[in-house]
Amino acid sequence: MAWKPRQHARFKAALPIELRPQGVTAPLRGQTADICLGGCYVEMVFTQEVSTVVDISLWIGDSKIYVKAEVVSKHPSFGNGFKFVYLAKDSVTKLNDYLESLKPQGAMMNDSPFAGPPTVV
Repeated sequence: MAWKPRQHARFKAALPIELRPQGVTAPLRGQTADICLGGCYVEMVFTQEVSTVVDISLWIGDSKIYVKAEVVSKHPSFGNGFKFVYLAKDSVTKLNDYLESLKPQGAMMNDSPFAGPPTVV
């Protein structure tokens, strides 16, 4: 599979996050390493299997947004990459506003295949 550039610019950001895999009642807690409109990378010791669907609660300041996501990469004892598969319109707005506030600090290298943890295919 050939490398493709990311659809959205990623930003380094440590945001508190809770994950709930389907059928699990107790949340898994962690923090993001980076985030964009299309997904995030979460640092956590207990990683999830690729293709697992999770409900995410993400705190941006005092606001809490809810996201449905799918695990797209797994790095045992380090973290998971998540692709957002559903965000409510107000969540997209809040996340986009937050990412816009990070633009003066600059996005991570968006056009490099070496930006961030490797993708497991």
